[in-house]
Amino acid sequence: MKQFLLALVSLFIFASCQPSKEETVKKSDDVEILFIGTYTQKEGHVDGKGEGVYVYEMNKKTGALKYLATSDAVISPSYLAVHENGKWVYAVNEFNGGADEFAGVTAFEYNPEDHSLNYLNEVSSIGQYPCYVSIDNTGKFVMAANYVGGSVVLFPINEDGMLEDYTSYKKHSGSSTHPRQDAPHAHQIIQHPTQDWVIAVDLGADRTYEYELDTLSQTLNYVGDYPNSPRMSGPRHLAFHPSLDVAYMLNELIGTVEVNLTADSIRMRRTTQMISTQEEGDTRDPASAAIKVHPSGKFLYASNRGELNEIVVFSIDEKGGLTPVGRQSTLGLTPRDFEIDPSGRFLLVANQDSGTIVTFAIDQETGMLSETGYVAEVPTPVCLKFLK
Repeated sequence: MKQFLLALVSLFIFASCQPSKEETVKKSDDVEILFIGTYTQKEGHVDGKGEGVYVYEMNKKTGALKYLATSDAVISPSYLAVHENGKWVYAVNEFNGGADEFAGVTAFEYNPEDHSLNYLNEVSSIGQYPCYVSIDNTGKFVMAANYVGGSVVLFPINEDGMLEDYTSYKKHSGSSTHPRQDAPHAHQIIQHPTQDWVIAVDLGADRTYEYELDTLSQTLNYVGDYPNSPRMSGPRHLAFHPSLDVAYMLNELIGTVEVNLTADSIRMRRTTQMISTQEEGDTRDPASAAIKVHPSGKFLYASNRGELNEIVVFSIDEKGGLTPVGRQSTLGLTPRDFEIDPSGRFLLVANQDSGTIVTFAIDQETGMLSETGYVAEVPTPVCLKFLK
């Protein structure tokens, strides 16, 4: 009888300690879940110290970050893509597999109960140093860009979230005049958020490549490729405006943003503006990295690394044109990526070489950034993605 009473008391205590469904919903309403990709090993451009993909929560009111979990261990899960169902996360494994094998792309499953990020499977990227991954609009395919080899690859997603072997592979060609442009180096592949066409950005070839994604044949079909001017610009990433037929191209090597029209007849073939991310007379290497449009469509942000280590702020007019607003130190070294939270109130910067994620508040009238005082230590962060 005594043992029965003790068991009953223990059960009561356990039950009383568990959060109710209402408490769980309330907590999820107060925070956003953030995934952070990292480098885990030493490479030519970085001394990777991460242990995998990190899971954090961000306080919606303050922007403060709190550690939750680390994924199962894989090599350098650098750039990430989060599936719209909130269950699956995909990462490129950014390393050189050597003469005998390629690098990889990994699928994880996210558990919202304990915030674990569990390994599902890994497939070959059919290239080396894959540096970008995205999910198509149907949610049925993952696309990856291989920096070394200059190729883009399509992978079907099965019903369990795992990746199947590639069904389409496209290798770029060409080069340009900068020392880093001796061969094609695909740096991004992304589908327009409301249309079917896909754009791949190639830093080495100084070109953008347009593809059609055929979901029935599971192929990327070549449509055309377009030179990026001037030569030696080194296009790295582009970002689409949420409501205008405009895309913004960030040129890593010369530190400029191009405003490109995306209407069918002139898609990515007409530039209406080119504007520098640096102040006049600044001759330092910009090493531009990331570019994002504010959810409101009113502001554009770009990061410069090297000696600059800053976020540059532009306002966007009703036609998509850009005007410089200001710049903000990232309070760290090598801002390889940054992300704007879903509410548009905060901008978080991943400082790769100082191992920090810094939260800034966004002025909703001007777009300018201000320090919040919140800094999270994360080893060699590369990419930030919020749970959708």
